[in-house]
Amino acid sequence: MSSSYNQDPNLIPYPAPDILDLPETQGDLEPPNLDVNYGNDPAMISGPVLEMSRQWNAIDAVVGGTQYLRDNYEILLPQEPREDSEAHLRRVYHAVMSPFTVRIAEQAASLILRKQIQLTSRDQDAQVDPYWDDWKENVDGLGTDLDTYARRVVISSILYGHAGTLVDYPNPGDVPNLQAERDLNLRPYFVHIDAKQILGFRRLNEIYPSQPITQVRINELVSEAEGPFGDRILRQIRVLEKGRYEIYRRRGDGPYSRQLDRTQRDDTSGWIKYAEGETSLDSIPLSITYSNKIGEMISKPPLLPIAHLNILHTQRQADLSHSLHVASQPVLVLKGWTDSENTIGLSVNKAILLPPDNSDAFYVEPASSAFDAQQSFITQLEEQMSSLGISTLFSQKMASETAASKRLSRSDSDSLLSIVSKNLEASLQLAFDYAAEYVGIESPLIQISRDFDLQQLDGNQTASYMQLWMNGAISQELLLQMLKEGEVLPSVDINEEVDKVQDEKDRNMGLIPSADTPEDENIDAGDSLNDVEREQERDAIREELP
Repeated sequence: MSSSYNQDPNLIPYPAPDILDLPETQGDLEPPNLDVNYGNDPAMISGPVLEMSRQWNAIDAVVGGTQYLRDNYEILLPQEPREDSEAHLRRVYHAVMSPFTVRIAEQAASLILRKQIQLTSRDQDAQVDPYWDDWKENVDGLGTDLDTYARRVVISSILYGHAGTLVDYPNPGDVPNLQAERDLNLRPYFVHIDAKQILGFRRLNEIYPSQPITQVRINELVSEAEGPFGDRILRQIRVLEKGRYEIYRRRGDGPYSRQLDRTQRDDTSGWIKYAEGETSLDSIPLSITYSNKIGEMISKPPLLPIAHLNILHTQRQADLSHSLHVASQPVLVLKGWTDSENTIGLSVNKAILLPPDNSDAFYVEPASSAFDAQQSFITQLEEQMSSLGISTLFSQKMASETAASKRLSRSDSDSLLSIVSKNLEASLQLAFDYAAEYVGIESPLIQISRDFDLQQLDGNQTASYMQLWMNGAISQELLLQMLKEGEVLPSVDINEEVDKVQDEKDRNMGLIPSADTPEDENIDAGDSLNDVEREQERDAIREELP
Protein backbone atom coordinates (compact mmCIF):
# COMPACT_ATOMS: atom_id res chain seq x y z
CA MET A 1 0.00 0.00 0.00
CA SER A 2 1.64 3.23 -1.12
CA SER A 3 1.75 6.53 0.72
CA SER A 4 0.55 9.80 -0.72
CA TYR A 5 3.63 11.70 0.47
CA ASN A 6 5.87 9.24 -1.38
CA GLN A 7 4.89 10.45 -4.85
CA ASP A 8 7.67 13.06 -5.22
CA PRO A 9 10.88 11.15 -6.06
CA ASN A 10 12.97 14.25 -5.38
CA LEU A 11 11.82 14.45 -1.76
CA ILE A 12 11.45 10.77 -0.95
CA PRO A 13 14.18 8.68 -2.59
CA TYR A 14 13.28 5.59 -0.56
CA PRO A 15 9.93 3.82 -0.34
CA ALA A 16 7.79 4.11 2.75
CA PRO A 17 7.08 0.80 4.52
CA ASP A 18 3.69 -0.82 4.45
CA ILE A 19 0.96 -0.63 7.08
CA LEU A 20 2.76 -2.88 9.53
CA ASP A 21 5.66 -0.42 9.72
CA LEU A 22 4.23 3.05 9.12
CA PRO A 23 0.71 4.41 9.56
CA GLU A 24 -1.23 4.91 6.36
CA THR A 25 -1.76 8.44 5.06
CA GLN A 26 -5.04 10.08 4.24
CA GLY A 27 -5.44 8.81 0.70
CA ASP A 28 -5.28 5.19 1.85
CA LEU A 29 -7.42 5.44 4.94
CA GLU A 30 -10.80 6.09 3.44
CA PRO A 31 -13.17 3.40 2.12
CA PRO A 32 -14.43 3.98 -1.43
CA ASN A 33 -17.25 6.49 -1.98
CA LEU A 34 -17.08 7.86 1.55
CA ASP A 35 -17.04 11.60 2.08
CA VAL A 36 -14.80 12.04 5.12
CA ASN A 37 -14.04 15.15 7.09
CA TYR A 38 -10.36 14.95 7.97
CA GLY A 39 -11.04 16.68 11.26
CA ASN A 40 -13.16 13.69 12.32
CA ASP A 41 -10.54 11.13 11.30
CA PRO A 42 -8.49 9.82 14.27
CA ALA A 43 -5.92 8.29 11.88
CA MET A 44 -5.06 11.61 10.24
CA ILE A 45 -1.30 12.26 10.34
CA SER A 46 -0.68 15.80 11.50
CA GLY A 47 1.51 18.16 9.51
CA PRO A 48 4.58 18.18 11.81
CA VAL A 49 4.60 14.39 12.03
CA LEU A 50 4.11 14.01 8.28
CA GLU A 51 7.03 16.34 7.60
CA MET A 52 9.19 14.57 10.17
CA SER A 53 8.38 11.16 8.69
CA ARG A 54 10.12 12.10 5.44
CA GLN A 55 13.42 11.60 7.22
CA TRP A 56 12.55 8.09 8.37
CA ASN A 57 12.69 6.37 4.99
CA ALA A 58 16.48 6.04 4.92
CA ILE A 59 16.40 4.80 8.53
CA ASP A 60 13.72 2.25 7.59
CA ALA A 61 15.97 1.01 4.79
CA VAL A 62 19.00 0.38 7.01
CA VAL A 63 16.89 -1.04 9.84
CA GLY A 64 15.07 -3.38 7.44
CA GLY A 65 18.43 -4.58 6.15
CA THR A 66 18.86 -7.00 3.31
CA GLN A 67 15.21 -8.02 3.20
CA TYR A 68 14.11 -4.40 2.85
CA LEU A 69 16.70 -3.95 0.09
CA ARG A 70 15.36 -6.90 -1.89
CA ASP A 71 11.73 -5.94 -1.34
CA ASN A 72 12.41 -2.44 -2.71
CA TYR A 73 15.14 -3.19 -5.22
CA GLU A 74 13.47 -1.21 -8.02
CA ILE A 75 14.30 2.01 -6.12
CA LEU A 76 17.41 1.10 -4.16
CA LEU A 77 19.05 -0.99 -6.90
CA PRO A 78 17.37 0.11 -10.15
CA GLN A 79 17.89 -1.71 -13.41
CA GLU A 80 20.68 -0.23 -15.53
CA PRO A 81 20.08 0.73 -19.19
CA ARG A 82 20.09 -2.36 -21.42
CA GLU A 83 20.65 -4.60 -18.40
CA ASP A 84 18.96 -7.94 -18.78
CA SER A 85 16.13 -8.52 -16.29
CA GLU A 86 17.57 -11.82 -15.12
CA ALA A 87 21.00 -10.25 -14.70
CA HIS A 88 19.38 -7.43 -12.73
CA LEU A 89 17.73 -9.88 -10.36
CA ARG A 90 21.00 -11.77 -9.92
CA ARG A 91 22.69 -8.50 -9.00
CA VAL A 92 19.91 -7.73 -6.52
CA TYR A 93 20.07 -11.09 -4.78
CA HIS A 94 23.86 -10.95 -4.57
CA ALA A 95 23.57 -7.69 -2.60
CA VAL A 96 23.40 -7.44 1.18
CA MET A 97 22.83 -4.45 3.47
CA SER A 98 25.68 -4.09 5.93
CA PRO A 99 24.31 -3.23 9.41
CA PHE A 100 26.63 -0.26 10.03
CA THR A 101 23.94 2.16 11.20
CA VAL A 102 22.08 -0.29 13.40
CA ARG A 103 25.35 -1.46 14.89
CA ILE A 104 26.25 2.11 15.84
CA ALA A 105 22.91 2.52 17.63
CA GLU A 106 23.38 -0.78 19.46
CA GLN A 107 26.91 0.11 20.53
CA ALA A 108 25.75 3.53 21.72
CA ALA A 109 23.03 1.88 23.82
CA SER A 110 25.62 -0.48 25.28
CA LEU A 111 27.83 2.46 26.26
CA ILE A 112 24.96 4.38 27.85
CA LEU A 113 23.71 1.34 29.77
CA ARG A 114 27.04 -0.35 30.41
CA LYS A 115 26.29 -0.01 34.12
CA GLN A 116 23.02 -1.09 35.69
CA ILE A 117 20.30 1.51 36.25
CA GLN A 118 20.18 2.36 39.94
CA LEU A 119 17.04 3.00 42.00
CA THR A 120 17.59 5.17 45.08
CA SER A 121 15.25 6.53 47.72
CA ARG A 122 14.18 10.14 47.70
CA ASP A 123 15.13 10.28 51.39
CA GLN A 124 18.87 10.18 51.92
CA ASP A 125 18.85 7.66 54.77
CA ALA A 126 15.87 5.59 53.61
CA GLN A 127 15.65 2.48 51.47
CA VAL A 128 13.79 2.02 48.19
CA ASP A 129 10.38 0.45 48.65
CA PRO A 130 10.73 -3.32 48.00
CA TYR A 131 7.83 -3.04 45.55
CA TRP A 132 10.04 -1.27 43.00
CA ASP A 133 12.92 -3.72 43.39
CA ASP A 134 10.51 -6.46 42.39
CA TRP A 135 8.66 -4.40 39.77
CA LYS A 136 11.79 -3.39 37.83
CA GLU A 137 12.39 -7.06 36.97
CA ASN A 138 9.22 -7.03 34.86
CA VAL A 139 8.39 -3.51 33.73
CA ASP A 140 6.26 -4.35 30.68
CA GLY A 141 4.28 -7.29 32.03
CA LEU A 142 6.09 -9.58 29.58
CA GLY A 143 9.10 -10.44 31.73
CA THR A 144 11.39 -7.63 30.49
CA ASP A 145 13.63 -6.08 33.14
CA LEU A 146 14.28 -2.35 33.36
CA ASP A 147 17.74 -2.38 31.76
CA THR A 148 16.63 -4.48 28.79
CA TYR A 149 13.60 -2.26 28.24
CA ALA A 150 15.72 0.88 28.48
CA ARG A 151 18.12 -0.50 25.88
CA ARG A 152 15.21 -0.98 23.47
CA VAL A 153 14.08 2.61 24.05
CA VAL A 154 17.60 4.00 23.52
CA ILE A 155 18.14 2.13 20.23
CA SER A 156 14.78 3.31 18.87
CA SER A 157 15.45 6.88 20.01
CA ILE A 158 18.91 7.02 18.41
CA LEU A 159 17.64 5.60 15.14
CA TYR A 160 14.47 7.70 14.72
CA GLY A 161 15.17 10.73 16.92
CA HIS A 162 12.84 9.92 19.80
CA ALA A 163 10.88 7.10 21.37
CA GLY A 164 8.09 6.98 23.92
CA THR A 165 7.03 5.00 26.97
CA LEU A 166 3.32 4.71 27.66
CA VAL A 167 2.51 3.81 31.26
CA ASP A 168 -0.70 1.79 31.35
CA TYR A 169 -2.65 -0.02 34.02
CA PRO A 170 -5.01 -3.00 33.66
CA ASN A 171 -8.69 -2.30 33.88
CA PRO A 172 -9.79 -3.71 37.25
CA GLY A 173 -13.42 -3.82 36.24
CA ASP A 174 -16.11 -3.39 38.87
CA VAL A 175 -14.40 -3.70 42.26
CA PRO A 176 -15.99 -2.52 45.53
CA ASN A 177 -12.95 -0.74 46.98
CA LEU A 178 -9.24 -0.11 46.69
CA GLN A 179 -8.30 -3.12 48.82
CA ALA A 180 -10.22 -5.43 46.51
CA GLU A 181 -8.35 -3.93 43.57
CA ARG A 182 -5.02 -4.54 45.30
CA ASP A 183 -6.00 -8.14 46.01
CA LEU A 184 -6.17 -8.67 42.24
CA ASN A 185 -2.39 -8.00 42.17
CA LEU A 186 -2.68 -5.59 39.25
CA ARG A 187 0.52 -3.80 38.25
CA PRO A 188 1.26 -0.83 36.02
CA TYR A 189 3.35 -1.64 32.97
CA PHE A 190 5.39 0.11 30.29
CA VAL A 191 4.46 0.04 26.61
CA HIS A 192 7.20 0.95 24.16
CA ILE A 193 6.03 3.48 21.54
CA ASP A 194 8.13 4.04 18.43
CA ALA A 195 8.25 7.51 16.92
CA LYS A 196 6.45 6.20 13.83
CA GLN A 197 3.45 5.13 15.92
CA ILE A 198 2.62 8.68 17.01
CA LEU A 199 0.22 10.01 14.37
CA GLY A 200 -0.29 13.45 15.83
CA PHE A 201 -0.74 15.58 18.92
CA ARG A 202 -2.61 18.70 19.96
CA ARG A 203 -1.73 21.49 22.34
CA LEU A 204 -3.99 23.55 24.54
CA ASN A 205 -3.27 26.51 22.28
CA GLU A 206 -1.56 25.80 18.97
CA ILE A 207 -0.41 29.40 18.66
CA TYR A 208 1.93 29.09 21.63
CA PRO A 209 4.37 26.13 21.35
CA SER A 210 5.03 26.32 25.09
CA GLN A 211 1.49 25.19 25.85
CA PRO A 212 1.19 21.63 27.21
CA ILE A 213 0.08 18.79 24.97
CA THR A 214 -3.52 17.82 25.61
CA GLN A 215 -4.00 15.02 23.08
CA VAL A 216 -1.83 12.29 21.55
CA ARG A 217 -2.91 9.76 18.91
CA ILE A 218 -1.02 6.46 18.70
CA ASN A 219 -1.20 3.83 15.95
CA GLU A 220 -1.37 0.26 17.27
CA LEU A 221 -1.69 -3.26 15.90
CA VAL A 222 -3.52 -5.79 18.04
CA SER A 223 -4.22 -9.47 17.60
CA GLU A 224 -7.64 -11.01 18.07
CA ALA A 225 -8.49 -14.69 18.14
CA GLU A 226 -10.44 -15.97 15.17
CA GLY A 227 -11.85 -19.47 15.30
CA PRO A 228 -10.33 -22.23 17.42
CA PHE A 229 -6.78 -21.73 16.13
CA GLY A 230 -6.41 -18.60 14.02
CA ASP A 231 -5.97 -14.95 14.77
CA ARG A 232 -6.05 -11.72 12.83
CA ILE A 233 -4.21 -8.44 13.12
CA LEU A 234 -6.34 -5.35 13.61
CA ARG A 235 -5.23 -1.77 13.40
CA GLN A 236 -6.50 0.62 16.04
CA ILE A 237 -5.90 4.23 17.04
CA ARG A 238 -5.46 5.05 20.71
CA VAL A 239 -6.36 8.64 21.59
CA LEU A 240 -4.94 9.84 24.90
CA GLU A 241 -6.15 12.90 26.73
CA LYS A 242 -5.80 14.07 30.31
CA GLY A 243 -7.71 11.65 32.48
CA ARG A 244 -9.32 9.72 29.63
CA TYR A 245 -8.69 7.58 26.55
CA GLU A 246 -10.48 6.42 23.41
CA ILE A 247 -9.78 3.53 21.04
CA TYR A 248 -10.90 3.61 17.40
CA ARG A 249 -10.97 0.73 14.95
CA ARG A 250 -11.45 0.68 11.19
CA ARG A 251 -14.85 -0.15 9.76
CA GLY A 252 -15.52 -1.83 6.44
CA ASP A 253 -14.64 -5.15 4.82
CA GLY A 254 -10.84 -4.96 4.62
CA PRO A 255 -8.36 -7.09 6.58
CA TYR A 256 -7.78 -4.22 9.03
CA SER A 257 -11.45 -3.35 9.47
CA ARG A 258 -14.32 -4.29 11.73
CA GLN A 259 -17.85 -5.20 10.75
CA LEU A 260 -20.57 -2.86 12.01
CA ASP A 261 -24.12 -3.49 12.94
CA ARG A 262 -26.79 -0.88 12.33
CA THR A 263 -26.34 0.75 15.72
CA GLN A 264 -22.65 1.36 15.03
CA ARG A 265 -23.05 2.81 11.56
CA ASP A 266 -21.20 6.11 11.18
CA ASP A 267 -20.96 7.93 7.86
CA THR A 268 -18.71 10.77 9.08
CA SER A 269 -15.53 8.74 9.48
CA GLY A 270 -13.91 5.50 8.34
CA TRP A 271 -13.46 4.54 11.99
CA ILE A 272 -15.65 3.62 14.94
CA LYS A 273 -15.11 4.24 18.63
CA TYR A 274 -14.32 0.76 19.89
CA ALA A 275 -13.70 1.63 23.56
CA GLU A 276 -13.36 4.59 25.88
CA GLY A 277 -12.80 5.23 29.54
CA GLU A 278 -11.23 7.33 32.24
CA THR A 279 -7.91 7.05 34.02
CA SER A 280 -6.94 7.94 37.55
CA LEU A 281 -4.24 10.34 36.30
CA ASP A 282 -4.78 13.99 35.48
CA SER A 283 -2.10 13.89 32.77
CA ILE A 284 -1.20 11.91 29.66
CA PRO A 285 1.01 9.04 30.92
CA LEU A 286 3.47 9.21 28.02
CA SER A 287 7.16 10.05 28.48
CA ILE A 288 9.50 10.73 25.55
CA THR A 289 13.21 9.98 25.23
CA TYR A 290 14.95 12.25 22.71
CA SER A 291 18.28 11.83 20.97
CA ASN A 292 18.01 14.92 18.74
CA LYS A 293 15.11 17.04 19.88
CA ILE A 294 13.78 19.76 17.57
CA GLY A 295 10.56 20.51 19.43
CA GLU A 296 7.97 18.82 21.58
CA MET A 297 7.31 15.43 19.95
CA ILE A 298 9.48 16.53 17.02
CA SER A 299 13.02 15.29 16.37
CA LYS A 300 15.51 14.42 13.66
CA PRO A 301 17.39 11.10 13.43
CA PRO A 302 20.98 11.81 14.51
CA LEU A 303 22.26 8.91 12.38
CA LEU A 304 20.55 10.09 9.18
CA PRO A 305 23.84 11.04 7.40
CA ILE A 306 25.28 7.64 8.28
CA ALA A 307 22.13 5.93 6.99
CA HIS A 308 22.55 7.62 3.60
CA LEU A 309 26.19 6.53 3.49
CA ASN A 310 25.09 3.03 4.51
CA ILE A 311 22.72 2.87 1.53
CA LEU A 312 25.39 4.20 -0.84
CA HIS A 313 27.83 1.64 0.54
CA THR A 314 25.31 -1.13 -0.17
CA GLN A 315 24.78 0.06 -3.74
CA ARG A 316 28.51 0.24 -4.51
CA GLN A 317 29.14 -3.07 -2.76
CA ALA A 318 26.41 -4.66 -4.87
CA ASP A 319 28.03 -3.34 -8.06
CA LEU A 320 31.45 -4.62 -7.03
CA SER A 321 30.12 -8.00 -5.95
CA HIS A 322 28.27 -8.47 -9.22
CA SER A 323 31.29 -7.33 -11.24
CA LEU A 324 33.54 -9.81 -9.45
CA HIS A 325 30.96 -12.54 -9.97
CA VAL A 326 30.93 -11.91 -13.72
CA ALA A 327 34.61 -11.15 -14.20
CA SER A 328 35.95 -13.94 -12.02
CA GLN A 329 35.49 -16.35 -14.94
CA PRO A 330 37.82 -15.48 -17.86
CA VAL A 331 36.50 -15.66 -21.41
CA LEU A 332 38.08 -18.12 -23.84
CA VAL A 333 39.01 -16.58 -27.22
CA LEU A 334 39.74 -18.79 -30.24
CA LYS A 335 41.53 -16.94 -33.01
CA GLY A 336 41.07 -18.37 -36.50
CA TRP A 337 38.42 -20.79 -35.32
CA THR A 338 35.42 -21.41 -37.53
CA ASP A 339 32.18 -20.89 -35.65
CA SER A 340 30.19 -24.07 -35.27
CA GLU A 341 27.58 -25.59 -33.06
CA ASN A 342 29.99 -28.13 -31.66
CA THR A 343 30.39 -27.88 -27.90
CA ILE A 344 33.90 -27.28 -26.58
CA GLY A 345 34.75 -29.16 -23.41
CA LEU A 346 37.28 -27.47 -21.15
CA SER A 347 39.23 -29.34 -18.48
CA VAL A 348 42.82 -30.14 -17.51
CA ASN A 349 42.56 -33.47 -19.36
CA LYS A 350 41.47 -31.99 -22.66
CA ALA A 351 43.09 -29.88 -25.37
CA ILE A 352 41.86 -27.83 -28.33
CA LEU A 353 43.19 -28.71 -31.78
CA LEU A 354 43.60 -25.57 -33.92
CA PRO A 355 44.24 -25.17 -37.66
CA PRO A 356 47.92 -24.59 -38.48
CA ASP A 357 47.55 -21.11 -40.04
CA ASN A 358 47.03 -17.94 -37.94
CA SER A 359 45.26 -19.78 -35.12
CA ASP A 360 45.47 -19.06 -31.45
CA ALA A 361 43.61 -19.66 -28.19
CA PHE A 362 43.81 -17.53 -25.06
CA TYR A 363 41.76 -16.23 -22.13
CA VAL A 364 40.60 -12.65 -21.76
CA GLU A 365 40.09 -11.26 -18.29
CA PRO A 366 39.76 -7.70 -16.92
CA ALA A 367 42.74 -6.13 -15.23
CA SER A 368 42.59 -6.22 -11.43
CA SER A 369 43.04 -2.44 -11.35
CA ALA A 370 39.51 -2.16 -12.75
CA PHE A 371 38.13 -3.16 -9.31
CA ASP A 372 40.62 -1.26 -7.18
CA ALA A 373 38.81 2.05 -7.71
CA GLN A 374 35.50 0.58 -6.55
CA GLN A 375 37.10 -1.08 -3.53
CA SER A 376 38.89 2.15 -2.64
CA PHE A 377 35.62 4.08 -2.80
CA ILE A 378 33.91 1.51 -0.57
CA THR A 379 36.75 1.76 1.93
CA GLN A 380 36.39 5.54 1.98
CA LEU A 381 32.66 5.19 2.69
CA GLU A 382 33.42 2.90 5.63
CA GLU A 383 35.91 5.43 6.98
CA GLN A 384 33.35 8.20 6.65
CA MET A 385 30.77 6.16 8.55
CA SER A 386 33.36 5.45 11.21
CA SER A 387 34.28 9.12 11.60
CA LEU A 388 30.62 10.17 11.71
CA GLY A 389 29.68 7.47 14.22
CA ILE A 390 28.93 8.28 17.84
CA SER A 391 31.44 5.71 19.07
CA THR A 392 34.64 4.14 17.75
CA LEU A 393 33.10 0.99 16.30
CA PHE A 394 35.05 -0.01 13.25
CA SER A 395 38.68 0.73 14.17
CA GLN A 396 39.47 1.10 17.84
CA LYS A 397 42.98 2.35 18.48
CA MET A 398 44.89 -0.07 20.65
CA ALA A 399 48.13 1.93 20.68
CA SER A 400 48.87 4.32 23.51
CA GLU A 401 47.42 7.82 23.18
CA THR A 402 47.82 10.94 25.20
CA ALA A 403 45.03 11.91 27.58
CA ALA A 404 44.32 15.04 25.53
CA SER A 405 44.04 12.98 22.35
CA LYS A 406 41.59 10.61 24.00
CA ARG A 407 39.47 13.49 25.29
CA LEU A 408 39.36 15.15 21.87
CA SER A 409 38.53 11.93 20.03
CA ARG A 410 35.62 11.18 22.39
CA SER A 411 34.28 14.68 22.97
CA ASP A 412 31.57 14.51 20.28
CA SER A 413 30.65 10.94 21.15
CA ASP A 414 30.34 11.63 24.86
CA SER A 415 28.34 14.77 24.14
CA LEU A 416 25.63 12.91 22.22
CA LEU A 417 25.76 9.95 24.58
CA SER A 418 25.35 12.32 27.51
CA ILE A 419 22.32 13.96 25.84
CA VAL A 420 20.62 10.60 25.29
CA SER A 421 21.56 9.42 28.78
CA LYS A 422 20.08 12.51 30.45
CA ASN A 423 16.91 12.26 28.35
CA LEU A 424 16.56 8.58 29.15
CA GLU A 425 17.00 9.24 32.86
CA ALA A 426 14.37 12.00 32.84
CA SER A 427 12.00 9.90 30.71
CA LEU A 428 12.26 6.84 32.96
CA GLN A 429 11.84 9.04 36.03
CA LEU A 430 8.62 10.45 34.62
CA ALA A 431 7.43 6.95 33.70
CA PHE A 432 8.12 5.70 37.23
CA ASP A 433 6.25 8.71 38.63
CA TYR A 434 3.22 7.78 36.51
CA ALA A 435 3.44 4.17 37.69
CA ALA A 436 3.69 5.39 41.29
CA GLU A 437 0.50 7.41 40.88
CA TYR A 438 -1.32 4.27 39.77
CA VAL A 439 -0.29 2.20 42.79
CA GLY A 440 -0.03 4.96 45.41
CA ILE A 441 3.60 4.18 46.34
CA GLU A 442 6.34 6.81 46.31
CA SER A 443 8.51 6.43 43.23
CA PRO A 444 12.29 5.97 43.53
CA LEU A 445 14.92 8.17 41.93
CA ILE A 446 16.40 6.89 38.67
CA GLN A 447 20.16 7.18 38.24
CA ILE A 448 22.06 6.33 35.05
CA SER A 449 25.84 6.43 35.04
CA ARG A 450 27.50 9.05 32.83
CA ASP A 451 30.70 7.01 32.59
CA PHE A 452 30.87 6.13 28.89
CA ASP A 453 34.64 5.49 28.72
CA LEU A 454 35.45 1.83 28.22
CA GLN A 455 39.15 2.35 28.99
CA GLN A 456 40.11 0.60 32.22
CA LEU A 457 43.07 1.61 34.36
CA ASP A 458 46.18 -0.27 33.30
CA GLY A 459 48.97 -1.38 35.59
CA ASN A 460 51.04 1.78 35.18
CA GLN A 461 48.09 4.06 35.94
CA THR A 462 47.18 2.00 38.99
CA ALA A 463 50.77 2.16 40.24
CA SER A 464 50.78 5.95 39.72
CA TYR A 465 47.68 6.37 41.87
CA MET A 466 49.17 4.12 44.54
CA GLN A 467 52.35 6.21 44.56
CA LEU A 468 50.39 9.43 44.93
CA TRP A 469 48.52 7.97 47.91
CA MET A 470 51.71 6.71 49.55
CA ASN A 471 53.27 10.16 49.12
CA GLY A 472 50.25 11.76 50.77
CA ALA A 473 49.21 13.65 47.62
CA ILE A 474 45.71 12.12 47.56
CA SER A 475 43.42 10.66 50.20
CA GLN A 476 42.57 7.02 50.58
CA GLU A 477 38.96 7.75 49.65
CA LEU A 478 40.04 9.32 46.35
CA LEU A 479 42.37 6.39 45.63
CA LEU A 480 39.60 3.85 46.12
CA GLN A 481 37.18 5.98 44.10
CA MET A 482 39.59 6.15 41.14
CA LEU A 483 40.24 2.40 41.32
CA LYS A 484 36.49 1.79 41.40
CA GLU A 485 35.80 4.05 38.42
CA GLY A 486 38.70 2.45 36.55
CA GLU A 487 37.05 -0.94 37.17
CA VAL A 488 40.05 -2.24 39.08
CA LEU A 489 37.88 -2.69 42.17
CA PRO A 490 34.36 -4.12 42.14
CA SER A 491 31.34 -2.06 43.09
CA VAL A 492 32.01 -1.45 46.79
CA ASP A 493 31.06 1.13 49.40
CA ILE A 494 34.08 3.44 49.65
CA ASN A 495 33.33 4.74 53.16
CA GLU A 496 32.71 1.24 54.47
CA GLU A 497 36.01 0.02 53.06
CA VAL A 498 37.90 2.94 54.60
CA ASP A 499 36.36 2.20 58.02
CA LYS A 500 37.28 -1.49 57.75
CA VAL A 501 40.89 -0.67 56.87
CA GLN A 502 41.18 1.79 59.78
CA ASP A 503 39.69 -0.72 62.24
CA GLU A 504 42.15 -3.34 61.08
CA LYS A 505 45.08 -0.94 61.57
CA ASP A 506 43.91 -0.04 65.08
CA ARG A 507 43.48 -3.70 65.96
CA ASN A 508 46.96 -4.57 64.74
CA MET A 509 48.42 -1.73 66.84
CA GLY A 510 46.56 -2.96 69.93
CA LEU A 511 44.36 0.10 70.20
CA ILE A 512 41.26 -2.05 69.93
CA PRO A 513 41.13 -5.28 71.96
CA SER A 514 40.36 -8.20 69.77
CA ALA A 515 37.50 -10.51 70.62
CA ASP A 516 38.43 -13.90 72.07
CA THR A 517 37.70 -16.98 70.06
CA PRO A 518 35.95 -19.96 71.73
CA GLU A 519 39.34 -21.66 72.10
CA ASP A 520 40.78 -18.58 73.82
CA GLU A 521 37.82 -18.50 76.19
CA ASN A 522 38.32 -22.17 77.10
CA ILE A 523 42.00 -21.52 77.80
CA ASP A 524 41.16 -18.50 79.94
CA ALA A 525 38.60 -20.53 81.90
CA GLY A 526 41.17 -23.26 82.52
CA ASP A 527 43.72 -20.73 83.67
CA SER A 528 41.22 -19.22 86.09
CA LEU A 529 40.43 -22.66 87.52
CA ASN A 530 44.10 -23.41 87.96
CA ASP A 531 44.59 -20.10 89.73
CA VAL A 532 41.83 -20.98 92.23
CA GLU A 533 43.32 -24.41 92.90
CA ARG A 534 46.77 -22.93 93.46
CA GLU A 535 45.35 -20.37 95.89
CA GLN A 536 43.59 -23.14 97.82
CA GLU A 537 46.83 -25.12 98.04
CA ARG A 538 48.67 -22.07 99.40
CA ASP A 539 45.98 -21.55 102.07
CA ALA A 540 46.30 -25.20 103.19
CA ILE A 541 50.08 -24.88 103.47
CA ARG A 542 49.77 -21.69 105.56
CA GLU A 543 47.43 -23.43 108.00
CA GLU A 544 49.92 -26.29 108.55
CA LEU A 545 52.75 -23.92 109.34
CA PRO A 546 53.37 -23.23 113.10
